[in-house]
Amino acid sequence: MSRESEQHVYPSRRHAYATVIVLVLANVMSFIDRQVPAMLVGPIKEDFGVTDSEIALLIGFAFSATYAVIAIPIGFAVDKLTRKNVLGTGIFLWSIATMGAVFATSFRKLLGARMGVAVGEAVIAPVSVSAVSDSFPERQRGRAMGIVTAGVYVGIGISLIGGGYLIEYLTEVGGLNLPLVGYVKPWQAAFMIAGLPGLLLALCAFALKEPIRRHIDTETRKSVFGRDLLNHIKCHRTTLFYMLIGLLFMAMIFYSFSAWAPTMLVRTYGLSLREVGVTLGSITIAASILGALAAGAAADKLIERGYSDGPMRAAMYACMVALPAIAAAPLMESVTLCWLLLGVYLFFISSYATLGLLSVGAVSSANVKGQMTAFFALLMMVSGIFGPQITAGFTDFIFADESKLNWSLSITGALTLPIAIILFGLGLPHFRKTVETIDD
Repeated sequence: MSRESEQHVYPSRRHAYATVIVLVLANVMSFIDRQVPAMLVGPIKEDFGVTDSEIALLIGFAFSATYAVIAIPIGFAVDKLTRKNVLGTGIFLWSIATMGAVFATSFRKLLGARMGVAVGEAVIAPVSVSAVSDSFPERQRGRAMGIVTAGVYVGIGISLIGGGYLIEYLTEVGGLNLPLVGYVKPWQAAFMIAGLPGLLLALCAFALKEPIRRHIDTETRKSVFGRDLLNHIKCHRTTLFYMLIGLLFMAMIFYSFSAWAPTMLVRTYGLSLREVGVTLGSITIAASILGALAAGAAADKLIERGYSDGPMRAAMYACMVALPAIAAAPLMESVTLCWLLLGVYLFFISSYATLGLLSVGAVSSANVKGQMTAFFALLMMVSGIFGPQITAGFTDFIFADESKLNWSLSITGALTLPIAIILFGLGLPHFRKTVETIDD
């Protein structure tokens, strides 16, 4: 079997960071588009007459289930096709689907539009891990991945800050009249505005320079769909079980908080959506970006000090600090204390994406990096289904009281993060063993 040279040729710094910039912007745009429904819970409920649990289906299930179905085929495409083309196509598709909400005249049609968004956004994680691995040496990947995943929190923050103002403005003017489309309601116009910039970003993705792939043998390129992935999972099943299920529970509270925090703050503290958007958005941008960058730097530093389990070890530590913060924050009588604790929580929980992608990359051989990342993303989408749904279930069926959403969010964090901590702790020795056997 012929292999590329063991001395991998990395792209120039300019081309490597051009890829990082486009991936950052892709994360920004994707999470703006993904977060839009969380800012529009009130208008959507009023327009379609749906419950919190049905909104959770929109925010969680419709997106996450579709993402889960399409993730592995897209991961296979990332391993076999030109990655910049896969990325550009995905960005174009999700942008069109986001804008397609203007035609949602029923709740089912809106669900369908969100499913289209999921198909496009499923390209980001596998392209990110594969491209960063081929663009940067091992000890620089944490920093690069931290920058890439920081885009997630920029997107969430922009949607919270700008979303509040935008929705208020669109509500005041009574919606928009668009050429060829006609009148659209304020919440539909918000989807249109959120999706439009992605069309330009797609062109930027197509213009990137494709990095050379690392250590791909010629037979791998002709492999049957899914075979390499299944073989890899079978060989490293113990490591992957502890790592992936731990990340799944860590992500449950991340997705639940993202879905329900704006509504919880409005219901619990009587704040306006604009007040929530500005404050929560500002905290999210500051704390989460710093957290994502710190996570990548921490993983690099642990690896330099000889801890080959650096990314997974850092994730365990992050969960330990995030747990008391998220359990207590929603229950504070003082909104100021709530904001402070949420800042601590967001700083540490924001490490989930950076450390998750670094962990997957560390225990994946070159021929399955895209597929393993897609498999990881699939499991995270499962958490995206169950996280918001668990919280909504507590509100609708246990408390049967919308005003108890703060308790529901607190309980969700108190249940999920301890499980993640235990799984990470048990998995560390297995993670180290797998890293030693991976030919990277």
